[in-house]
Amino acid sequence: MSYGWFGPCPHCHAPLSYLEGAAGSKLEPLCPRCHKTVTVARPTFLMADHSRPAAERRRRARNSIVPGAPVAQRTQSEDKAI
Repeated sequence: MSYGWFGPCPHCHAPLSYLEGAAGSKLEPLCPRCHKTVTVARPTFLMADHSRPAAERRRRARNSIVPGAPVAQRTQSEDKAI
């Protein structure tokens, strides 16, 4: 049975998905970012974890306007109130 968990690379701290017991697993997998060997207890397949944004990216996104992004449209009731 396969087991998965999320954790950082011990070398470059990149977010990774650790899939233990999956097909193609190795006892000494390489980090997809820094290409260094990650020590694991069971055969593991490593993938870069892009499912969750980094905290730094979230902070920047809240404080900036993205060029070309759609602008929210006002409703007719909001136009009448003005």
